[in-house]
Amino acid sequence: MAVDLATPFPNPVPTAQSGPDLLRNASWIEANWPYISTFMCPIFFLLPLALSKSPRRAIQNPYVLGWLAVAFYCWHQTEEHAYDLRGWRYAFVPNFNHGLGAFLFKECDKLGHFSCPLDPTLALHVNVFVVWVGFVATMLLAHYLGGPYAFAGLCNWGMSVVNAFGGHLVPFLIAGYNPGSFQSFFMFSFGIFAITRCGRGFAVACIVNGILLHVITFAIGMNLIFKANFPEETIAVLSVLCSCPMPLLFARLFAPKKYEKLEDSDDDTGYSESP
Repeated sequence: MAVDLATPFPNPVPTAQSGPDLLRNASWIEANWPYISTFMCPIFFLLPLALSKSPRRAIQNPYVLGWLAVAFYCWHQTEEHAYDLRGWRYAFVPNFNHGLGAFLFKECDKLGHFSCPLDPTLALHVNVFVVWVGFVATMLLAHYLGGPYAFAGLCNWGMSVVNAFGGHLVPFLIAGYNPGSFQSFFMFSFGIFAITRCGRGFAVACIVNGILLHVITFAIGMNLIFKANFPEETIAVLSVLCSCPMPLLFARLFAPKKYEKLEDSDDDTGYSESP
C-alpha cells in the first residue's frame, strides 16, 4: 500500500490544501470520480420516479426506494469527496486519516497519516464498487428476480444509515462538522423512513446488513491489506460482495412474508402487507 513517509508531522491537522495535495499523483479517475457521482445524482433521483406509472405513490414502491439509495449516496459522495460545505476539495480522506482512521489503525503511527489508512486508490475502490457497482447491480437483479428480492435495495439503505450515523453524525456531535455530515442528516432520516416501512424486524435486518458491510469491507479488508499484504483490490472485491449478493440474501431471508406479487408495471404502491 502506497504511503507518504515524508509527512512532516505524525498526524497533521487537515487543511483546505490537504485534499489537493493527496491527489497530486493520483490518476484521472481517482481524482475525478466524485464529479461523476455529482452528475449521476439527479439522474438516479429522477429516473425511478419518471418510470413509475404512479409518481405520486412511487415513494411507497420498494424498487423506487432502492434506486433512491443510489441517488442519496451519490449526493453523499459529492460532499465527502468533491467539495464540502467549507469549499474544501477532496476533504473526507484527509479528515478520516487524521481522526477515526488514526484511532482504528495504529499502523498509521509508523506509516504516516497523510495517506494511511485511506489513499485515493482505496477511496476509489470503496465508493465506486459499493455504490456504482454493488448498489446498481442489486437493483437490476431485484427487478429481474422480483418477489422478496424487490426489497434488496432497502438492505443497502441499512448500509447508508449505518454510515451516516456512525461515520458522520456521531463524530459531528463530538467534534463538529466533518465532510459528509450535512448530507448525512438527510440520508439517515430518509433511510430510517425507508427501512421501517416493512416493519421493525426487516429494519433490524437492514441495519445488520449495513454493519456487516462495514465490518467485512473496512475492518477485515483493511486489516488484510495492512497485516497480510493483500492487494488493495481486495477492498473492491469485498465491496461488491457485501453490497450486492449480501443484500439480496438478506432480502430473501427477511423481506416481508405477506405481500402481493410485485410487478414493475403495477400502478399501485409496489407492495402491501396482508393483515
